[in-house]
Amino acid sequence: MAEPEAEPQPAGDNLSLLIAILGLCGFASTFTMRLVDPLVPTLANEFGQSVHQIAFLVTAFSGCYALGQPFLGPIADSVGKLRSIATCLAGLCLLSALSVFATEFWMLLGLRAAAGVMAGGIIPAAMAAIGDRAPMAERQIMLGRFLVIMIIGQMSGAAFSGVVADHIGWRAVLGVAAVLAGGSALLVKLVLKPRPDAKRPPLSLAGAVTSYKAVFANPRSKLLYLLVLVEGALVFGLPPFVAAILHERSGVGASEAGLVIGAMGLGGLVYGMLTRILVQRVGPRQMMRYGGLAMGLGYVAFAFPAPWWSAFGLFLLTGFGFFLLHGTFQAQATELAPTARGSAMALFAGFFFMGHATGPLATGALLHLFGTQVALVIVGVAIAVLGLLTPRLLPPLGSKT
Repeated sequence: MAEPEAEPQPAGDNLSLLIAILGLCGFASTFTMRLVDPLVPTLANEFGQSVHQIAFLVTAFSGCYALGQPFLGPIADSVGKLRSIATCLAGLCLLSALSVFATEFWMLLGLRAAAGVMAGGIIPAAMAAIGDRAPMAERQIMLGRFLVIMIIGQMSGAAFSGVVADHIGWRAVLGVAAVLAGGSALLVKLVLKPRPDAKRPPLSLAGAVTSYKAVFANPRSKLLYLLVLVEGALVFGLPPFVAAILHERSGVGASEAGLVIGAMGLGGLVYGMLTRILVQRVGPRQMMRYGGLAMGLGYVAFAFPAPWWSAFGLFLLTGFGFFLLHGTFQAQATELAPTARGSAMALFAGFFFMGHATGPLATGALLHLFGTQVALVIVGVAIAVLGLLTPRLLPPLGSKT
């Protein structure tokens, strides 16, 4: 079977509208993704579980997000990325709405796991759709604009959920997530129209295998996916434990923890606004190095007790550093297989969120074995080393610098 043809480039004047609406879809997805982090102690009291057991809600969501990617990527390539995004948003809306009525921990766990699958069909397909339209020299900048809107969702999900949980209840947070996902699905269906002349491979096992062969024919694929898995585990193993750490140190609640975790999104927002300047003046290689160092510094500094509000600045720095590194990974992933971009981005997200899923388990084990300070220093140093080594292991291609 011949490889699917690359989709033609549409007119550039539609790109801003596309990025705005897909950014809103990413907003809905990341809002739903991050809302549990500051609620871990609250949900532990609600369901009579330990903090480590409740943190498994994050692992279930991220793990199922990752496991769904091998199927969601070929589906997006075959039925159309916009149609796939709208369908997944509708499913995410339904599952978030059902989670409002969860009365048992295992019920909420199952619904969050299923929601992870649906969320997995949104952002990778959106980035692939942008990759279809933006030339490589501009792609990291275009993805940066998409990330600006998406990251606000990540920031809002953590900050909003903590505040609302303290004053109204955690169920209201899930209700808002359902409304956001449903509204985004309607917007995609009503405003963004699939291109009638797009060439798409038929949906079949053979077609999926062909797409993945095209992805792994690129020798950079395996290394990029391994690096992004390690990145996801190191960076996102800590957030589920932030609320418990801050409560133990300073006695603060979900509202303060949500603001601290949400500061990672604020750091990403700064990155999104400065992407063009960073790409053109700093360059992807240095962005990788500085990103790893910034994250390492933030996590090592957080290892030592300080007033809770100081953590806001540290997590802002960590978020900025994360997107310096991850934004370069994303841009490279869009070019791994131009003829199967949906599948390539799905695998990228799959490996990244497998890191998300295993990160809390590994971080929890480090916290248990070594205590908070030593565990966070270990994680921080590992992130810094990752940022310093990555430009040598996987030099960025196709940038202006």
